[in-house]
Amino acid sequence: MVERVNAGDYAGAAELFADDALLYFVGMPPTGMEVYRGKEQFRIFMEECCTGQNFVWEVTPERVHGGAVYAEARTWMDFTRELGVAPNTFHEVFVVKDGKITLYHSTMTEEALVNFKPVLFEAIPELAAFVQPPADLSEPPVNEITVTITNSTCAYDGPMTLQAGELTVTVDVQDERFEKYAVTAFTLEEGKDLLDLMASTYNSGPSSWSDMVFFKELQPGENRTYEGVSVNEGLLYMVCWASPPDMPIGNAGPFVVTE
Repeated sequence: MVERVNAGDYAGAAELFADDALLYFVGMPPTGMEVYRGKEQFRIFMEECCTGQNFVWEVTPERVHGGAVYAEARTWMDFTRELGVAPNTFHEVFVVKDGKITLYHSTMTEEALVNFKPVLFEAIPELAAFVQPPADLSEPPVNEITVTITNSTCAYDGPMTLQAGELTVTVDVQDERFEKYAVTAFTLEEGKDLLDLMASTYNSGPSSWSDMVFFKELQPGENRTYEGVSVNEGLLYMVCWASPPDMPIGNAGPFVVTE
């Protein structure tokens, strides 16, 4: 598949994905999480991203476990060359079944993000708004939110301003593709944002600059409400997970927690 991509044969590369394949790009600006579905979306993404960019993808498999290939990757393209940050580096997971890639998960390394984010935001300043608190804080804060896991990712379209104190969180898992799901919430040290958090998720454990304030595991089809979740004034970030393999599948934030 990688050889076909490097040859510019994006349609041929897409044929090695299953019709219902899932593709997750984690830690990449502007939102830290993009999800594509199926080989056709992969083909379109590659054509829009890489045509005319002299794109090169170098993938080094490191281990195989449970039908998943874990690899390290480097990419070069004219855009990142011009910014002076090529190659960018990634942790990648390929789940293969019956000769087809059914799941692809790519996480930008924390080291690459440190270099890439500032020069990207300087080149395209409007992208920085995606990781900033919402500009409109006029809506009253709420103390109840509902998170839906559907179509193999998170869905949240409620208020982004929360009341400090005790929060009630309802999690509705409508998805059944994975064996287990989870929802977490974090606070971060000053200077860190949602992109940093997403890039750190490959290591599974919280970073020294993050504090997990909420963690709940759920089964496919489960709907549960959790009361008394303590949240303090500041910014709060949410990440949704699935397994196997253990990986983030969605995010939301920052929420603004106010008195």
